[in-house]
Amino acid sequence: MRRRLVAATAPLVVLLTGCAPAGGPAAGPPAAVVEIRDLQFTPATVTVHAGEVVEWRFDDDGLYHHVQADDGAFDSEIVGEGVFDVEFDEPGTYDYACSIHPYMTGSVVVTD
Repeated sequence: MRRRLVAATAPLVVLLTGCAPAGGPAAGPPAAVVEIRDLQFTPATVTVHAGEVVEWRFDDDGLYHHVQADDGAFDSEIVGEGVFDVEFDEPGTYDYACSIHPYMTGSVVVTD
């Protein structure tokens, strides 16, 4: 799984480490986009194929949010703007939430 966080206020790209394969940030355009605004993830559930990218766009007037997988597979860190991309390599369902606003939840369903 590859992850990339791009802050809108600075031209900084951070590759988050963990279970990401070597080779750099998430590749390719997103197959699904989740908007973070009005204290919710929209859509709450997205479905992509293995190897595709999901992008979260932080667009809630600078309000801080956090995209964090329930199993720890990905973590955007706490940010108020920008985008966070994850390339999903393994089929399965990845549930996530905002640690700041725990009622904000979502799922990524990855198929073959």
